[in-house]
Amino acid sequence: MTVTPKLCILTIHGIGFQQPPEPGKPGYADGLHKNLGAVLGSDLGNDPNREPETNGPVYVMSARPGTHDREWGLSRLGTWRDGELDATGMPLAEPDKPIAHVALVYTSLEDVRPLVGTGTGTVAEAGLLLGQYASVAGAIRLVCGDTWAALHHHGGSSSSSLLPRTDLSVTHLFSLRRFLHPELAANQPGGGLIGTVLTLEDDVVAYVCRNDLRESVRAFIREAVRRLAARPDVSGVVVNAHSQGTVASYDALQQSTRDVTSQVRALVTAGSPLRKYADLFSWGSDVGETASVGRWLNFWDVKDPVADPLDQPATWHFGNSVLARAAEELGLFWKVSTDGTRRPVAIVDHLVDNLTHSTGGGLQAHNYWGNTAEVIPELAAVLKQEL
Repeated sequence: MTVTPKLCILTIHGIGFQQPPEPGKPGYADGLHKNLGAVLGSDLGNDPNREPETNGPVYVMSARPGTHDREWGLSRLGTWRDGELDATGMPLAEPDKPIAHVALVYTSLEDVRPLVGTGTGTVAEAGLLLGQYASVAGAIRLVCGDTWAALHHHGGSSSSSLLPRTDLSVTHLFSLRRFLHPELAANQPGGGLIGTVLTLEDDVVAYVCRNDLRESVRAFIREAVRRLAARPDVSGVVVNAHSQGTVASYDALQQSTRDVTSQVRALVTAGSPLRKYADLFSWGSDVGETASVGRWLNFWDVKDPVADPLDQPATWHFGNSVLARAAEELGLFWKVSTDGTRRPVAIVDHLVDNLTHSTGGGLQAHNYWGNTAEVIPELAAVLKQEL
């Protein structure tokens, strides 16, 4: 049977929101898939191996749940044999569909908690680690100002793409909250505005403070992109990242090889805190091999406390006017040219209004995948153009 070459959209969210599909419960990217399908029509394929539901993306787990068997999950994208990727029996979409959709789920969460009481450090070291967690969380609230603080005191339901995942035990899901928010941790429900915001905070704090978790997440995304780029039935990859997933995706592409990133037709970020990372955590501005990506689009909402424009100069802060950057002026991110000079990286910022054009309540200003008037048509247009 002839298989149409696939353009693959690779979706990545923050760890705390990467809900895999379960019986009677959709996965975190199912709503996005449905919204894209309404625009792309028959061009968008579904996971042929998915049961019992038939419509939705391919979900790829970083490891077998409860283990560190990483090949178990990544083999869904194919298996390396003598330097070549064998994808036999692992279709990403129906044979005649030109667009496939893959969503990543990070599952190795056994150690996502402050390393206290494990026998690996002294009491003094434990105190320093907890202080680091608290200081990072405090910095996040400080930079987000009154908006972030106000969010901790209002309820409301969240959209499907912003529901904190329920496949984790309470011990794992609320491990950071027990230290950062002891007054909320005991009875805090997983959904609602407070649950959404605390999960966002957990994602950021864990990623910044835990180098082992950060490296593991980067390696998972990096290998997923590498395998997709090597599949004989994939013509190109569009990395579609949301929230904390934009930071992990950027880091993974930055560290990838050029032969892989050159197969990434576009990087799409939505609700990205990358500017806050650069400001607060001195994350760095050299994009590395991300410069080889075809193009970079960034969606942001001025009412979203997580997001910022990424094409503005490094000196830009919330409240400043957004002005067109001169072609040769450095933005927040730059690349090193062959002569050793810094060159600007072109990022196309799209200002959107999620409160007007999305639904679901909760932290609605952060709900980009539910914005069917501004975000979904633009994302679908990118996919159509890359076909």
